[in-house]
Amino acid sequence: MAKIHAPNKQYTGISASVGFAKGIGETSDTDLIEWFKTHGYTVEEESKKDSELNDEFMGLSVDELKAYAIENDIDIGNSTSINGIIKKIQEAKKKAGE
Repeated sequence: MAKIHAPNKQYTGISASVGFAKGIGETSDTDLIEWFKTHGYTVEEESKKDSELNDEFMGLSVDELKAYAIENDIDIGNSTSINGIIKKIQEAKKKAGE
């Protein structure tokens, strides 16, 4: 997954089939990533390690992710969405050096 930063930091809408909110969109489509790079957007690509972590948790429910966090003593704060919980897990694993 790549985070796309629009030149207009306040842009909310759709560009090249990617939804943007406050200047930020996301896509994993490599062709679109290249398109954005050549059209003045800043692209923040996910590291391979982050991608592997996302794959590890793909398909898990919110309850399953919460259970994983509890079992591994990971504080997910107020996160309630799948993406938010996965982000907290990723941050904890990076901090632990995994």
